[in-house]
Amino acid sequence: MQINIEAHKENIYITRQRNFFAGCMGLAIIANFLLVGKISSTTERVIMVPGITKDLIVEGSIVSQSYLEETALLFASALLDLTSDTINAKKNIILKHVSTRSENSLKSLQEYFALKSDEHKKFQISTFFAPKKMQVDTKNLQVIIDGMLTSTFGKRGFEQENVKYLLAFDYIGGHLKLKEFSRVKSKEDKKK
Repeated sequence: MQINIEAHKENIYITRQRNFFAGCMGLAIIANFLLVGKISSTTERVIMVPGITKDLIVEGSIVSQSYLEETALLFASALLDLTSDTINAKKNIILKHVSTRSENSLKSLQEYFALKSDEHKKFQISTFFAPKKMQVDTKNLQVIIDGMLTSTFGKRGFEQENVKYLLAFDYIGGHLKLKEFSRVKSKEDKKK
């Protein structure tokens, strides 16, 4: 009888232990299915921008010189590397990143793209900008880009011109937004 009671207690202990581990295993399986569901339903984007070679630093409302340079190069490419086929797509990209603090920013860029669209379609122009030098003002969030603008006129020829452009930005919500884009007239241009 004594042996029977001890065996019964041991069986109960083993059964409880088995049930505990089975319950833990069941909870682990349920947790895994919930994690799989959560991971499959989330949409996370990691944007890898090709060509960035420097650290881009933002602290509060202060941005690093390299961040201004990279942003200015991105905008200059979208504003100056144009063909009649790509101008509307680039216009849409730029207008999404225009400062909302000034109505003139949006209006002047819409006028710029309307003029360029007409010129590029009428004369079959294709333009390409090769930057040479940049002057960065981190305090005022401005960059002056000096470079060579090459314009190709269909099959009739091309023209190269040294140009300077000013790109001014507003820092809004952790992003640089384009405030101003204008050509900087050199002394030679003013004489003409």
